Amino acid sequence: MKVFLFDIGNVLCDFTYERFLKRYEEMSGKLVGIHEPEDEALYHAVERGEISDQVYVDRMNVRKQLQWQVEDLVGAWQQIFSSNEVGRSLYFHAIEQQIPVYTLSNITEYHVRAIEREWDGLLASATGLFLSYEMGCRKPESKIYEMAIERLQVPAEACFFIDDLAENIEAARELGMQAHQFVPENYEVVKEQASAFFDWECRL
Repeated sequence: MKVFLFDIGNVLCDFTYERFLKRYEEMSGKLVGIHEPEDEALYHAVERGEISDQVYVDRMNVRKQLQWQVEDLVGAWQQIFSSNEVGRSLYFHAIEQQIPVYTLSNITEYHVRAIEREWDGLLASATGLFLSYEMGCRKPESKIYEMAIERLQVPAEACFFIDDLAENIEAARELGMQAHQFVPENYEVVKEQASAFFDWECRL
């Protein structure tokens, strides 16, 4: 059995750092500046599920003198995310071809709520979800790939994985996955590689 693994950010749902920073600043009414090491550590902690969305918001409120609610982040990310039509075309084509389709994403619960609210059924269409906040680890840590492979019960070589970040691709390849960087200049190549790997007609 061959499996298709999709990252979510900038594969199924596009966003940019500039867009989310601008939205956070609009929401807060001031410059937030969430790029300090402590901010990154908090963000990684909520992505790993080490802290809840509420704890993340509470700590950011103290750090930045804000008055965020978790619901504010859900609404903000609803506006920040946009659809990546190429990634979704691959995603739904694989589902139509009856390929087992999974996500493998660094993500928080509030991101998932924003996606589900904006595109009801998008994530539910997958065979299954590997989400960092539920798995307790994040890419490019080898553990998250190893856990996904173990749960899928397939060889790493049977996994076709796409992600926008080179470091995540490299970590997947080190474990034997067929991993490909999904960025605009590579879209056509990735579609051709997926077609060859899964032996389907490239009509996307």
